[in-house]
Amino acid sequence: PLAIFTGQIAAALAAGNGVLAKSAEATSLIAAKAISLFHHAGVPTEVLQYLPGTGAETGNTLIRHPKTVAVVFTGSTRTAQHINLAMAECLAPNAPLIAETGGINAAIVDSTALPEQAVRDTIRKISPQDF
Repeated sequence: PLAIFTGQIAAALAAGNGVLAKSAEATSLIAAKAISLFHHAGVPTEVLQYLPGTGAETGNTLIRHPKTVAVVFTGSTRTAQHINLAMAECLAPNAPLIAETGGINAAIVDSTALPEQAVRDTIRKISPQDF
């Protein structure tokens, strides 16, 4: 949940864009920490804001707002199609949708790893105490 989220933000910032970032609901803790690290590294809060919330409320508001100029999304194909239709109704015709859909995450464990540690780290959940 961290690599794609931060990569999308970093790419948009590097291209000179301001970013309103909304993560998946299940990754809100790690996303909030990532945004705080961007700010700590010097990205102004006026340029990068984190908007936690559900896709149904926060996401729909963002993809329909007339000042939204582009959307970058990772998730299901069905949701990407919904975003595309909503953008077509509400945004400028040239507003791009960059969508990564249908992917499956993998953990690659080689022969140097301890199997019990690899299993533990793969299924470990992040909790507020980790921050």
